[in-house]
Amino acid sequence: MTASDAWNYFHRDPAYAGVLADRLRNGVDMDSAVGLAQAMQAKLSGDLSILDFGSGPGHYLPVLRRIYDRGSIAYRGVDIVEASVETGNAYFADDPDVSFEVGSVLTPADSYRGENVMFSANTLPHVPTIEPLLVFMRETPGITAFAFRMLIGQECVEIRKHLSEGEFGGLFEAGYQHNNIYSARYLSHALGDAWSFDILDDHVDLARLKHHSVPAQAADPFYGNRVSRAVGDLTFKGDVYMPWKLVVGTRKA
Repeated sequence: MTASDAWNYFHRDPAYAGVLADRLRNGVDMDSAVGLAQAMQAKLSGDLSILDFGSGPGHYLPVLRRIYDRGSIAYRGVDIVEASVETGNAYFADDPDVSFEVGSVLTPADSYRGENVMFSANTLPHVPTIEPLLVFMRETPGITAFAFRMLIGQECVEIRKHLSEGEFGGLFEAGYQHNNIYSARYLSHALGDAWSFDILDDHVDLARLKHHSVPAQAADPFYGNRVSRAVGDLTFKGDVYMPWKLVVGTRKA
C-alpha cells in the first residue's frame, strides 16, 4: 500500500459491500435515502441525470425514484469497489437509464458524462478531500444541482479513526477511516459565487438507529465502531460524533 491510497479502507471491508447489496435486493428504505429524496423533491425540479459518487450497488435509487416525481431520473453510479459495481449493473440490467462503473470522487472528471446532478450519500466524509469534486462542479456549467449527505459543522476537521482494536502498526498512517467534517463557509469558498445551497437537518429514526447493527459485528464487536449508533438524539460512530446534514444546491441562473 502506498501513502496515497492508505485512506482507502473500502477494499478491505468486503462485508460492508455485502450489506449494501442486501439492502438493494431486500428493498430496504434507508432513512438517509428518504431524507435526500424528500430534500430533492422540495428543492429541485425537472428531469435529473444523476452521477452518484460512492454509489455502492445503487441502493438509494429505488427510493429516489419513488419519492421524486418532478421529472424523470437517469442514474449512473460510480464506486471504487468493483463488487458493488458488478452488483448494480446486474440488478439494473434491464433499465437502459441506469449504469455503474468503477471510479473515484477524487477524480470526478474521469467519470463525468454530462450529468446535471452530482449526488453523494455517506461517502464524502470518508475520502481525504472533497475539493476536486467541488472545483469540478464550479467549473462545469452543465452541472446545475447537487445533493449530498455529509458531515457539516462550524469548522473543518480531519478525523482518522483507527480500525483495529489490537494492532497499532502505522497508527493513523494505515488502516484508518476518515470521518471528515466541513463547514458551510468552506463549501461556499470551494463552489464560488455561482452556487447557492441549503443545509438541512438529517432524516433519522432514532428509535430504529438504537437497534442498528450489521452482521460483521457478531464476529467482531469492535467493527461496530464504524457503524452508526444513537447517543441520546445524536449520531455517533464509536467515539466520534457524526453531525450528518443534507446539503442540496443549485447553480444560480
